[in-house]
Amino acid sequence: MVLKVSHSLEYKHGLYLSRQTPAQTDHTRVDRFEHPQTWRLIKKSSAVENKGLEPEELVFTIIGIISEVDFPAIKEKPISVTPRQCKFLRQSVSLTGLGSPMFDAAVEATHQIYDMFQRQFQEGALEVWHTDVWQTPSHQSHLSLPMSNHYLTPRRDAPRMEHIPFETEEDPHGYLESMFKEGYVHGEENIVGYYTKSKEEGKKIFVKAGPQSFRQGDIVEVQVSFVVVPLKKQKYKMLGILHAIALLDTSFSQVRVIHNN
Repeated sequence: MVLKVSHSLEYKHGLYLSRQTPAQTDHTRVDRFEHPQTWRLIKKSSAVENKGLEPEELVFTIIGIISEVDFPAIKEKPISVTPRQCKFLRQSVSLTGLGSPMFDAAVEATHQIYDMFQRQFQEGALEVWHTDVWQTPSHQSHLSLPMSNHYLTPRRDAPRMEHIPFETEEDPHGYLESMFKEGYVHGEENIVGYYTKSKEEGKKIFVKAGPQSFRQGDIVEVQVSFVVVPLKKQKYKMLGILHAIALLDTSFSQVRVIHNN
């Protein structure tokens, strides 16, 4: 089965995870895919099922505050990373809500998503889904949601995936692009869109930004899907896959910088 991946230069809102969860709708199912092997949440559609169209993955929107961020531009050749290890290079972010009921509802929804997935496997085969706990400088603890996306996919795992050249901001010297010759591909599923909120003729719009624009403390909106991947010894793991991130407000991070100085 081939998965339809929606990636556009335009930022598109998904289903807000805090307002409606897959467990509360009859329009969601779990499907297994090959190349690479994953289990994903798919939108039920009579048009897809009756006309044989490609299934579309559910992508959710979450608003939160960046607690951890790692969007590295590969400016130096990763000498310590062998070609076999390149599949582990990734871009990642964790969000917190600092006690916000809306964010806490999103966290609860991820556990409902986990329950949908775990019923596809033998009991105990899917690793327990744990959300992180982030501690503020004042030693307050808050729930945190991690999400990430790999820069590269091994070609053997996705033989039909089309390679898409890297953006200059991510790979200014072409080191990641050179991995194409080492048996890797950078496809639509690996792409993370970076945006910032702006206004045009009084209307809120999102324009493209660079990965270097994001800081701890920024309020952001992310697009994320949830998938299950196989591990060793018949074990499986649920992951949050980052597809896009939009910068909404920098006032918190600016206060943090002033305070630290």
